[in-house]
Amino acid sequence: YNDIGTIDGYFYEDENDGKTYLISKEQIHNYCHYGSSSGNGNCHNDYFQMASSSVIHLLKNFKEKYGLDYDKLAEYAILWLSFKLNKKPEHNFAKLNDFYNSYIENNKCYNDIIKDSVSMTYKKIIDTKKDLMDMDIKEISKFDGPFSILYYLYYGISDVVIDCGKNLITANSFVNQFNDLNNDPNNKENSSYNKLLSTLSNDYNNLKKLYKKKSCDFPDPPGLTPQTNPADNSVIVPGQTFGETSEGTSSNSSIASKLIPALSTFAIPVFLGVAYK
Repeated sequence: YNDIGTIDGYFYEDENDGKTYLISKEQIHNYCHYGSSSGNGNCHNDYFQMASSSVIHLLKNFKEKYGLDYDKLAEYAILWLSFKLNKKPEHNFAKLNDFYNSYIENNKCYNDIIKDSVSMTYKKIIDTKKDLMDMDIKEISKFDGPFSILYYLYYGISDVVIDCGKNLITANSFVNQFNDLNNDPNNKENSSYNKLLSTLSNDYNNLKKLYKKKSCDFPDPPGLTPQTNPADNSVIVPGQTFGETSEGTSSNSSIASKLIPALSTFAIPVFLGVAYK
């Protein structure tokens, strides 16, 4: 599987001779349909329109290949969107919902019905987690570091020779960052923040099992310890992760850039929680 890496390679910014260039491949333009034009096919060299298109690529591929539930698809799409937006730090979105209003609402491709559904559109999938879109973007960006580590470690599982020592250091970094997020005041019972933390925890545990088969022992993540929030009457239903289908902060952004500085230039067989076959 190479879905995440492939989509990441569809568009990215590259610095050369002190200048920044937006690199894009033909596929990223497949799901751009803005304004009064009669069809899609041109993101107009706009990074954010490309980010919008990439979310549809992700939703389409993950639904068709892994059969994830709509709410879980939305969670991964939102984690992915935050990850890509924070590669463009000069954006002025206070919340992901600001991006939603400009680049999802206005992209007519989001009104297309997803395969094997009578009425579910890509936009409706995102709407199943509209509360996550309403999070402060500074808060959701705290997940970029752990997300990037999972990205990197799932890529590493495909190596012919596994460097357990090196990957153990990276796994320890995930556990330390996860612990910080777990102790964050925003980690309240039944909150959007807690739902994303639970998803990352499940994906890490699936990853840990894969590395165990390669004779690499990773540390356990701490158990989730959300603060009680009596005013919140919503219920978290345990959701599936990719692993179950087959087997932030500036410091976090820095870690992401160090771990995967060149991932955007390659189609990498990487995914969050899907076991290699």
